Amino acid sequence: MSDFDVIVVGSGVAGLCAAVAAAESGAESVLIVEGEGQVGGSSRLAGGVIMGSGSAVQRAAGIEDRPKDLVHEYFSLNGWDVAAGPVRRWAARTGETIDWLSSHGVPFFERLIFGGDERQPRSHCVDGGGQALVDALYSTARGRGVDFAFGRRVERLVTTDGAVVGVESGGEVVGATAVVVATGGFGANPELLARYFPSAWVPGWSWYIGADSSRGDHFAFADAVGAQITGFDRGLRTLDPGLARLNEAFLPGWAVLVGADGRRIVDETAPYGLMDQVLRSHGDRGYVVFDDAALRPPADKVSRYRDAYKQVWPNHPPFRTKNYNADIIDEQLASGNGKVHRADTLDALESSLGIGTGNLVGEIARYNTFAESGVDSDHGKAGKFVLPLETAPYYAVEVRALTINLTACGLRIDDHARVLGVDGAPIHGLYAAGECTGGIIKTYIGSGNSLANACGFGRIAGEGAAGLLDEQSTREEVRA
Repeated sequence: MSDFDVIVVGSGVAGLCAAVAAAESGAESVLIVEGEGQVGGSSRLAGGVIMGSGSAVQRAAGIEDRPKDLVHEYFSLNGWDVAAGPVRRWAARTGETIDWLSSHGVPFFERLIFGGDERQPRSHCVDGGGQALVDALYSTARGRGVDFAFGRRVERLVTTDGAVVGVESGGEVVGATAVVVATGGFGANPELLARYFPSAWVPGWSWYIGADSSRGDHFAFADAVGAQITGFDRGLRTLDPGLARLNEAFLPGWAVLVGADGRRIVDETAPYGLMDQVLRSHGDRGYVVFDDAALRPPADKVSRYRDAYKQVWPNHPPFRTKNYNADIIDEQLASGNGKVHRADTLDALESSLGIGTGNLVGEIARYNTFAESGVDSDHGKAGKFVLPLETAPYYAVEVRALTINLTACGLRIDDHARVLGVDGAPIHGLYAAGECTGGIIKTYIGSGNSLANACGFGRIAGEGAAGLLDEQSTREEVRA
């Protein structure tokens, strides 16, 4: 006899959604075991943007968007290298999931945003961000009778004859008909980062913006029960100048991003998920180049330098640069740490960076012609953001994609969120959702993808876990 119908390990939005969905699907006793002393994990720190296609919010805004369009764009932007079955099922339900969240008190703004390079705005913004999302789901879970055990880290999954039948925490074994693993990622574990996300790990430079509880417990679970791991070296990294550990998802529009050879590589206002891909293809190193006018704008151009972002989110104040401003740059120069290069001429700046003679000088000269014409013929950046670099001194800061936002290597699941064993068969009684899974995300991580993944697969996992109760009842009836 199980102590609980369903046990969920982790209380981020994946775990909360799983618990609520399980309770709504017939599970009479549901327990969430959380290793920390509070609910939410990294989810409470998130921006609160959730991707969804075909939601009531979209329809109210007059946006015609079909889930199959999301599926096609998602596959294309991920190079068709994701788990097709799970992604198709999840994507088809993303709009429905937004409506489900709304019905449980999650407050969405009416205005939608483009999270990446999609054709329709399908990123839904939560009023109050990740904390408001967690609060609403936590309240719903409590109202549904879900139990919580805080400060109880799960050491292992309990198995019988190859099936998962509970968990052990603090030496106590708690039984369950089904277990949902929703422990989050492994961004707070340097050893696992070096092993499973090596492109994001450079000691002394890399840092993680999520919760300290993201320690990668799912890898030990996988080893113990013979589960598959997939998604090596996948996740989201955002650009970091290594100055003050200030998370800055977007570059200001007036910045010029060049590769290690001094040649410009991208529209600098590109979404952060795509920027990660671009820098990866250029050796994972680049330089942000700008002039003194960007730090201390002339009176007639203050508004243009200030209005430097095409991203406008209803749940976020106007974006302002955190790293590339006079206070930070001057402070770094005064420290003498060498992280900021400054020169009175572009030739001297080029020499300071060790770039091939003439490359950077020629690139900035070309860029300045775009500023004069108002048309970026190379990368298509909107003319309002193309400002000339002509006010000495000139600056350059090395950037690497080493701010770790999300890890995407973990348990392999099928289209019902069942964890797959090394033999290819689902492990009976074991489900997973959210950042502890792999194969769902590769290179494209638009705003709202991570939370949509967590919420959507959380629901699928919770429904599946509750469904095992019917299977168990049937087996018991047959034996009787």
